[in-house]
Formats: sequence, C-alpha cells, structure tokens
Amino acid sequence: MRILRHLFVCIGLYLALLPSLTHAQDNYEIKAFHLEGVRGDFAPALREALATKAAPWLNRLLFWRRAPLFSVEEFQRDLQRIVKFYELQGYFQARVVDHKIVADDEKLQVRLWVKVEENQPTRVIDIKLAGPNPLEPLPRVESLFKALTIKVGDPLREAALRNSQAAMTADLTNHGFPFANAGAEVKREDASQTAKVVFRVKPGPAYRFGEVQVTGNQKIPQRIIREELPFVPGELFSQRRLIEGQQRVYRLELFQSVNVRALADALNGDKIPIEVRVREAPLRTLKAGVGYGTEELFRATINFRRRNFLGGARRLEAEVKYSDLEPGRIQARVFQPHFIDPKTTLIISPFYLRRHEKLIRTREIIYKQRSFGGELTAQRQFSPRTNGYLRYRLEDANVTPGKTTIDTTRAQIEIPQAYKKASWGLGLSYNSSQPLFSPTRGQFRSLQIDYSGPWSEFRYLNVQFHYVKAVAEARFYHEMVPDWLVMAYRLKLGALEVLDDALGRTALEERFYAGGSASVRGWQRSQLGPQPNGTPTGGQSLLEGSMEPRFKIFGPFGAALFVDFGNVWSTAFSYKLNELHYAAGLGLRYETPIGPIRLDAARKINRQPSDNLRWWEFYISVGQAF
Repeated sequence: MRILRHLFVCIGLYLALLPSLTHAQDNYEIKAFHLEGVRGDFAPALREALATKAAPWLNRLLFWRRAPLFSVEEFQRDLQRIVKFYELQGYFQARVVDHKIVADDEKLQVRLWVKVEENQPTRVIDIKLAGPNPLEPLPRVESLFKALTIKVGDPLREAALRNSQAAMTADLTNHGFPFANAGAEVKREDASQTAKVVFRVKPGPAYRFGEVQVTGNQKIPQRIIREELPFVPGELFSQRRLIEGQQRVYRLELFQSVNVRALADALNGDKIPIEVRVREAPLRTLKAGVGYGTEELFRATINFRRRNFLGGARRLEAEVKYSDLEPGRIQARVFQPHFIDPKTTLIISPFYLRRHEKLIRTREIIYKQRSFGGELTAQRQFSPRTNGYLRYRLEDANVTPGKTTIDTTRAQIEIPQAYKKASWGLGLSYNSSQPLFSPTRGQFRSLQIDYSGPWSEFRYLNVQFHYVKAVAEARFYHEMVPDWLVMAYRLKLGALEVLDDALGRTALEERFYAGGSASVRGWQRSQLGPQPNGTPTGGQSLLEGSMEPRFKIFGPFGAALFVDFGNVWSTAFSYKLNELHYAAGLGLRYETPIGPIRLDAARKINRQPSDNLRWWEFYISVGQAF
C-alpha cells in the first residue's frame, strides 16, 4: 500500500508540473519563425492566417517596439491552422511533417521551425448547375456559367466556390430575381484527388420595380430625388440599380444620409415597392479654418456652402483664402447636377487670384500674379472610381516677374506683364486609394491636358501665349504589414510645348517648378530647375517621384523614411536622367481627423558645388506628401 501511495503521489506531482514544463517558453520573444516547404505565393497569406508571428524586420530600427510573444498553446493551434489553410486552397493531403522550438533561456527568446509537405491539390473535373425543379430550366444559364470564378481543372479552393455562388446570386438579383441564392455540393475523390461540383441555384420568383416612396425630405422636392433614380416602375428589378440610385442621390450633397431599399414585406403581385429614405443636410453651412506651414506660413480659409441654390439641386460654394503665397484668393462655384445626363455636372466658377511665388527662406519674389476670370467645367463620373472633365477657362492676368527673365534656348526675353489667357482643359483620373487622408492601399492615376491656341480664343481676346501642357501622375499604396507598414510610391511627368511663337515664350505661372514639401523635399519650393540669374524661372519639362515607407510607432504617432528625385528642364520633352536631383530623409507623423501633421527633414544626396545651398531642409505641414 505504501508503494502504491508513493506511486500516486509521483503521478500527481507529474501531472501538476506538466503544464508548467510544457509552457516553459511562454512569453518568450519570437526571434524567428521559418516555414519550410511552403510555396512562395502561399507564404504571405499563410503567415497572415497564423497567430504566431515573428517580429518584422523594421523592429531592428524601432528598438522600443517589443517583439511578439510566444505561446505554446497558440503555436499548437497554428499547426492545425496550417493544415486548414491548405484545405481551403484545395490541398487536402497537405500536412505538417515536423516542427521545432529552439529556446534561448538566457535571452528569453525562441526560434521556430515548421516543415510542411504540400502534396498535390484536388482538382475540379466537372461542374454542373441544378435548379430546384429538374423539369423547369434555370434562367440565364449561359450568364451563370460565365459568372463562375472556378473552372474545370482548377484546384478546389473554398474562396473560389464562395465567389462563384456570390457571382451567380448577383447575376440573378440584377436581372429580375431579388430573392435568388446559390449553394454548392462537392463530391471529392481523395484517391484520385479529383472533385465534382454541383451548384444548386434557387432563382425564386421574378419581380419588377414597383412604386417608389420617398420619405424624410422636407425642403428638397421629391422630383429632384426621383430624377436621380436609374429605374422606373415596371422595369425588371436590379439590385445594382438600387445601389447606383443610392449613390447618385447621395452625390447631390444635399443629404446627410440616403438609403434606397426594396420593401420585401410589401409585395404587390410581381411588383416590389421601393423606399428612398433621406435625411437632409443643412441648407447653409459656414466653415472657417486657420493653419501654419513652412511654405505658406500663416493661412486662413472661410468657406460658405448653400445647398439647393435657386432650386433644382444646385449648389453654391464660395471660398476666401489668405496665405503668404496667396495673399488673396476668392472663388465661387455653382454646381448644376444632371447636366446632359445624371452622371454629368456643370460647374460655373468665377475667381480672383493674387499669388506671390517666392523662395521660402529668403522670401525673394519669383513672380507676382494678379488675375481674374472664370471656368466652365463639365464633370462626369464614369464609374465610382473614374472621373473626367472638360473645361474652358478665361483669364485676365497681370504678372510681374522678380529679378528675372525667361530662360530660353535662343535668347533672354522679357515677359509681358499683362495678358489674356484662354484654354481648353481635359482631365481623367482613377482613384482607388483608401482611406482618404492617409491611404494605405489602392492607387491614384491622373492625366491633365491644357490647350491654348486658335481653337480656344476669340478674336477680341488677343491671347498672348499658345501652348499644349500635359501632366501625368501615378501614386501607389501597398500595406506591407497590416496596421503597421505602408509603402507609398509616386511618379509625375509634365511637358509644356509652345505653339506659334518662334521665341518660345511662355507664361511664368504656366511653367513647371520643382522642390518643396510635396515635391523633392531636399530642395526648397521652386529651387530645382533653370536659374539663369539666380532666381528660378521654371521650365517646360518636369520629372519627379518618391518612394516612402510609412509605419506606425504607437497610438496616433507614426514615422516615414523617403527618397525623392526630380528636376525641371528648359525645353519640352527633354528629360535628362543624369541631371536628376536626389534627396533622402525621415519624418514624423501625428494622425488627426483631417490628415496627419507632418514634420519632415530631407538631405540632398547629389548637391552640386554650384548649388550654394545647405544640405538639409525642414518642413512642417498638414497632410501626407502624396
């Protein structure tokens, strides 16, 4: 009995100590986590799916950030998650064949190693569509097959199955079947690693749009709301049109919220009623703001907005701005929606402008501009992310150069002080970047072309300068490490071709300048490019770009490293890559609801002895550089 008692005591002690022995490495820092046998295209997604993660390489620079901590239990779950991950990709025979935990008890660190054997995926050999009633043919069979994102020969991926079901459901709900749904049945043969898929599609009854009810409007007439809806009662029901109608009504900027929905509980035969519920925004708003930046110094803005101006959903905006670079800018804009068609808006914009373009440190004037005029713009939204415009601009300008003349390849030619300008403008942009003020993903691309010549002027205007000016820009944002590291890239290209002028004269304010807080940050505003008398005169060719990793430190604080390059040349289409100027630097960010407060320090990389400029430049401003 005594022996049995001692045996039970030993077993009890062993069981009591087992958790502490098993979890001896808990809360050790994860120094490294190696995955062996994983395909390169699977590795990023697999690491993202696991709870156990090694410290990013940037932790070597951000020494105050703690590395992720190790948990034995979570690591054991991750071994199961690896198998599950491969099953979702169609690799049902994948398995974890080995793993190691190497602990350093002195440094309280662990190194992890997992070996995976992927094997071959299970592939789809047959796909069929089936309805609820074998005697009734499915509607839109050809379109449903085209909507499938999984094809014969593909691995049996769970995401592809779900996306195919969603695509077929969307096809039917956009063509008269609002209650359609689709499911999938899979018959898998593990021996041959093949699968057959049957999609069970339930289209439900067909419906048409019924009567439209508008609620919540008080001062805005129903007629304005109904004109924006892309459907009328009696047409075949489409969920896509419901969403499009909601977006159109909201883009009027007359409402704080808009909700367009089908009333499924109020069916009337084959008609489904529609409700448009809105909440109106204030008819008048007045906003004022002040700020400070290295280039503009003190700035102040007052903005007034009048909604439903003169009826017809028109909108009036008036803005007054003051800063050191723009000591006076007054601009009004009247928006007329539903011009030509629901996707086009007409904008009438008179303006008055005073601008003092100057060197930032010395405040030496490059030129002073005083002008007034107006713009007539037709702006069209081609898709939620793609916009374009056609603009006509008239301007009476008075420009006084500083201590400079335009540098041309032929002569030094004085710029006329007063002149008139008339031009056509054409622009196209695509923007998928999100979020608005500090993008972490997506891209932005734009192209702008301005033409001033015989086709843009009236005879009595006597326009001084004829030219074609084009600017193309692209920005890309990629979230490398979620909620921590974002890579941002920018490239900008510009050309200004002079027409009908043997002397090559162009207006100072139309020429390109580079350098500054949103350009090549190693040089101050407008410092890059031709400087025949020590003062920038701008140029006719522009090339600049940036690469910027942005990462969070803690809370609202962030930081960035960046490399900028660029230059301006005197003649059009003369991009000399060996004359590019480069700058590198770092910055701090503090996130606010209107964008980050930005502090940047940039150092010239290839400063020339003739530059006679300091090595470092410093900036404070609001908003990302791009």
